[in-house]
Amino acid sequence: MIRRVLAPIALFAVLAAAPQPPLALSLRFARTSFDLLDPVGIQLITDNPSDRRRDVAFATPNEYTLAIYRGRKELWHSAAVSTTATTSGKSHARNIPPGASVFVTYVWNALDARGESPAQGRYRVVATFAGIGARLQATRMLRFIAPLGANSVAHLPVGSVATIAGRLDADRDSISTDGYTLRLSRIVRGIAAGRCIVVRGQVTALRGVRGFDVSRSAPLQAAGRDRDCDPAGARYPRRSR
Repeated sequence: MIRRVLAPIALFAVLAAAPQPPLALSLRFARTSFDLLDPVGIQLITDNPSDRRRDVAFATPNEYTLAIYRGRKELWHSAAVSTTATTSGKSHARNIPPGASVFVTYVWNALDARGESPAQGRYRVVATFAGIGARLQATRMLRFIAPLGANSVAHLPVGSVATIAGRLDADRDSISTDGYTLRLSRIVRGIAAGRCIVVRGQVTALRGVRGFDVSRSAPLQAAGRDRDCDPAGARYPRRSR
């Protein structure tokens, strides 16, 4: 009788002590191509291949970090962040359910560490999951498409949302590309006149005159300055939406 009772207990102990299959980490975006200044939602997906929930310990409140690269150059990285409210400096654990699940959704504002907009092109997103015994990393590519020139506003429907590139004028309330000047809804502050910038917002019309209602603005990284503010010499095709 004692052997019959102890046998299931021993089996349970063996199963409990057996190593659990490793977690996996992946990244997911709503899409892989974005306009400049269009915030990027980045989901960290944890995959627990076992059929049981798993506790993952973290040595500090910091659970993951994100970084953006163009080639080998890091353009931006998040502060180490936590998805839970914990006391500073304290360890804690998170419970990971079986299967694939969203660990966190982080919204990157699409600006680099200097507050500039990346130029059009392909970028690499690297996520690091900082669990004890489960330090994981995942990588995925995203692409920023070329901004439109100021003259494109004349051909877009009123109310269209777009990202426009241009050189900021002396009064900082309009931008110009290829000889066309676009009036902005507000003065762009904090950016020097003459700088190549991108603005994101909506196309407007007042008494038949096209304008642009600015929701976001930023300097454009030097890598994209000449070709995006002087489109006549650009080597890539313009696109419309």
